[in-house]
Amino acid sequence: MQISKTRNIIGWILSVLPCAMILFSGSQKILKAEWMLESMSKINMLEITPYIGILEIACVIVYLIPKTSNIGFFLLCSYIGGIIASETAMGVTPFLGIALAVLLYIGTMLRKPSLSGLGI
Repeated sequence: MQISKTRNIIGWILSVLPCAMILFSGSQKILKAEWMLESMSKINMLEITPYIGILEIACVIVYLIPKTSNIGFFLLCSYIGGIIASETAMGVTPFLGIALAVLLYIGTMLRKPSLSGLGI
């Protein structure tokens, strides 16, 4: 299936937005930002915060490399599921996690419709 240039560009824009947010979050975890440490302590993950930051950045890198983007997509979907679970555990409405998931999924499906299996 041939994808139009406009569809591909919109897909990339929608895909890069959640990636940028996840990269920012990962860098703040690695740098041990005060506000990030407070959030991570609420879910009892304070000790492993830098490792989670490295994992976030690694997942985004795998997703952005064209040859590994399929596995990166599934890794990021799984990771975003963890974000939603963490937000719920903190007693926060998981709006951010759901928004990231929707943007990532729609952006990826616009660029790689074969990945959905729907043929859209």
